[in-house]
Amino acid sequence: MKKWFIFVFAVLLLVLSALPAGAAGRAELDGEERDLLDTFFSNFAEAHVRSFVMNNEIPLDTFVDFGVRHNLINRKYDMVNVNDGYWGVKKEAVEAAVYKYFGRSIEAASSRQYALTNDLYLVPKASGEGVTFAQIDEWNNSGNGVWTGTVSVWSASSGFTGDVHGTVPEWKREAPYDVPELVARYTFTVTSSPSDPDRYVLVDWLQR
Repeated sequence: MKKWFIFVFAVLLLVLSALPAGAAGRAELDGEERDLLDTFFSNFAEAHVRSFVMNNEIPLDTFVDFGVRHNLINRKYDMVNVNDGYWGVKKEAVEAAVYKYFGRSIEAASSRQYALTNDLYLVPKASGEGVTFAQIDEWNNSGNGVWTGTVSVWSASSGFTGDVHGTVPEWKREAPYDVPELVARYTFTVTSSPSDPDRYVLVDWLQR
């Protein structure tokens, strides 16, 4: 499944790279393309990444907190089971996540939220957290390997089982008692990864 996703994402990037400069709204995107972009941006939404812009100094905490949360949400199989109360997130896993999604090499250190001890970030084993996801609203091919646009960020209950690529009418029809709430909108800029031209990295993320 993972290899299939990587293959499809690579094909998507090649296709979008070949398109002429211009903008496409959500309804104009192919369904598969739309869903893959939703998934990419959901990595930042679910990790609660705060606004940053490429030309400003970005605090190390922004990257460290993303790396820790990303691993906590998506890579439990690679975490250390420290005890009944804590997971250990590996320092190198945080650095790898930052490079993969931001294209930046960092030397991970303690952040204000997550302390680094013996190359592990200790994170409480929480349960019942809500579901946060993103949906692409507008996708602009600016040319020269740069894409911009906007996304919406949605929040739902921990028990949400609806389609994260769905619409409000669909959610209301399927589970009117558990409809996701629109909590933010962001503008973004992405470029091709410095190490893998078949992947994107995020360089701007600004709440509107």
